[in-house]
Amino acid sequence: MPIPWKRSRLNLAPQARSIPLRILLVVPFVVQVFGTVGLVGWLSLRNGQEAVEQVTASLRTEISDRIDQQLQRYLDVPLVVNQVNANAILMGYLDLDDPASLSQHFWNHHDLFPSLEVSAMYLGRINGEFTGLGFQANQQWEVGRSGDETGRIFTSYSLDQLGRPDQVLGQTRFYDPRLRPWFRSAMQAREPTWSSIYPDFKERRLKVTLAQPLYTMERDVLGVIGTDFVLSHINDMLRSLQVSQSGQTFILESSGLLVATSTEDEPFVVEGDRVTRLAATDVAHPLIQDTAQFLQAQFDSLEDIGRRQQLEFRDRSGQRQLVHVDSVSYGNNLNWLIVVVIPESDFMGQIYANTRTTITLCLLALVAATLVGLLTSRWITYPILQLSEASRTLADSAARASLSHSETLPHIQVRNITELRGLADAFNQMADQLQKSFAVLEQRVEERTAELLSEQQKSEQLLLNILPQSIAHQLKQNQTSIASAVEEATILFADIVDFSPLASRLPATELVELLNNIFCAFDHLVEKYRLEKIKTIGDAYMVVGGLPVPRADHAEAIAHIALDMQATIRTFIRDDGEPFRLRIGINTGPVVAGVIGSKKFIYDLWGDAVNVASRMESHGTSDGIQVTQSTYELLRHQFVFESRGIIHIKGKGDMQTYWLMGRQACLESA
Repeated sequence: MPIPWKRSRLNLAPQARSIPLRILLVVPFVVQVFGTVGLVGWLSLRNGQEAVEQVTASLRTEISDRIDQQLQRYLDVPLVVNQVNANAILMGYLDLDDPASLSQHFWNHHDLFPSLEVSAMYLGRINGEFTGLGFQANQQWEVGRSGDETGRIFTSYSLDQLGRPDQVLGQTRFYDPRLRPWFRSAMQAREPTWSSIYPDFKERRLKVTLAQPLYTMERDVLGVIGTDFVLSHINDMLRSLQVSQSGQTFILESSGLLVATSTEDEPFVVEGDRVTRLAATDVAHPLIQDTAQFLQAQFDSLEDIGRRQQLEFRDRSGQRQLVHVDSVSYGNNLNWLIVVVIPESDFMGQIYANTRTTITLCLLALVAATLVGLLTSRWITYPILQLSEASRTLADSAARASLSHSETLPHIQVRNITELRGLADAFNQMADQLQKSFAVLEQRVEERTAELLSEQQKSEQLLLNILPQSIAHQLKQNQTSIASAVEEATILFADIVDFSPLASRLPATELVELLNNIFCAFDHLVEKYRLEKIKTIGDAYMVVGGLPVPRADHAEAIAHIALDMQATIRTFIRDDGEPFRLRIGINTGPVVAGVIGSKKFIYDLWGDAVNVASRMESHGTSDGIQVTQSTYELLRHQFVFESRGIIHIKGKGDMQTYWLMGRQACLESA
């Protein structure tokens, strides 16, 4: 009875659905490769997108904060200017009926504040009289007056070197300060307030005014003092920011009107003599227009936008745009929205390229896996087919029920199947071990790559801290000798007067901290004027203009920084209560610049011009800026000089030198 049962089981086997061994070997292998590569590619794309969002969010926030800080710095100055002028008037130092004394007062204070932050200061009286001092678009200071003396016609005057009006430049049209937006805003608020943005009376530009009403002790209105800030300076500041390849920034009011933009578009249009402000949705630049339309659609009112909003949308072309919006306030009646928009494609280009590469590699891997699987299956099935053939031969012999001694029977070695099974087991174990080893190795490679990248970034930053960028680039190109001869550069040496006696009295930590604070302040000035700091030796400071990148205004930039350094050093007070003082020497001439040394290298200058500049400093006087004849010839039309005469310079003989006294007075009016 057991025999039929066995035969029935054997007879069922051929009826079951069979799958060729080659398919079993090829298909799972191909699916595994395709799935693994596809999953890795998808995860790579997804992780790249998340990384881009995080990086761009930090970048957008940083740019917005920088804009906010710069605007705060711009708009803080008018408050100080107004308070100074108000105090002078209310304390009786100025006669309101004497326009000359008012304009002279404004002139005496105009150089205390940069024209970038204060373009005009003026007084409009309740009786309609107006006196002001303004910095015009032609880079000239002018006095503007309107009242009974001028027939209520706005009249502009040029100024002499002492700030006194000397001749009439022109008359425009009827002008009553009481009708101006700044006057009305101050009267309505009855306290210091910012006006709405309005067109300039004389020129085609927009401005905003910090206006402050003046009252007598009996609360009678005397008039309104104002300080203007020109919005084109914000445009320049926004354009100077590096957002991304095609990213943009702009500022708008909650009404939707544009304040400033990083594009070349102006926030207004001119129709005849009329200047009309533009809404952000009406500007020509498509990215700013799309962003403004998105914000208006996203919020019921732009006033609902709070602090630090991170948003995203797709523009008219379907591109994903990443947006940062920040609502900022700078005092009464001055509330703006800072918008930073960055196209995702600026950062995703490489990631998309990597994704396309991954897909291509996936297809190639699929084809390769199929071919390899077919070859492998053939190699594995060949001995199995031999075993099958041998089994059939043996079955045929058994069916005949007779075997002759001369008949050659196939030799069946069961160990062949065992070897195949053992080979498969060994391969699986090896594959598992390789996979584990690859994962560990990949993790180690990633960690080591991240460490190397971090160290490389630190090294590059340290290199840029001690060398100019162009010189550092040459060093990274393995140039053995870095030197260049420059036909003309301007060198400045500065030395703190009487610092050695003070150094002997101060503890070492306080001494180093003091020098660090002073030199850090000088470093900011070097960055401001795009100059190159060479080195510091003790309490001495060396700067050069025109290196390593040549520039035509190197002497002018050095003169500006010298004057600013003198002003800066006076803000530092000695232990005896007196301010520190500088002795500065400047010379212009040919120099040789380069890097010396193989370890602890330094970018330095050589040449007779350097020695003469050093002599100018050592033979100078406290608070003095001594320049040579060559520097004087380059700057005499832009700056005020005083001849020192001929002095004897060690190693050079007699030389004609000059004292740099200040900048030439710029003639402009309000």
